[in-house]
Amino acid sequence: MKMKIRTKFFDEIEIDEAEVILFPFGVYGFEEHNRFILIHDEDDESGIFMWLQAVDDENLCFIVMEPETIDANYSPRLPDGILRKVNAETEADIRYIVMSVIRQDIEKSTVNLLSPIVLNPTKKVALQVVLDPAEPRNSQYKTRQNLFSAIEPARQ
Repeated sequence: MKMKIRTKFFDEIEIDEAEVILFPFGVYGFEEHNRFILIHDEDDESGIFMWLQAVDDENLCFIVMEPETIDANYSPRLPDGILRKVNAETEADIRYIVMSVIRQDIEKSTVNLLSPIVLNPTKKVALQVVLDPAEPRNSQYKTRQNLFSAIEPARQ
């Protein structure tokens, strides 16, 4: 079923209700918002950024990206029980998305690799997770990884 929503950056758009992603616990700091969609901007030639738009609040939108853009080998150790919470059987069933903070001085923009969104794209269920930085597989991830200094080496 199609529905129209207002968005922060794309005015009004029509979406398929089947594309709505349920965040049962919300996103940190915005726990009352549970329904989001991922928007890909066809005009973005880089294809790096996506927008995680709240369905029920046009002003709530996060700039997100796939962490592999920053770290081609991104493979965090998830806390116990996370796969079950997104209705996934194995890590092959999930996809990671990370939040970006784009600053006015673009060179100071960051990405949060330590608190990824774990998405089950088949079931359309997701949650944001805080990784344990003491876990060896997570120790290189930062909450404020400089975005642009990491993109170029990851692309090579």
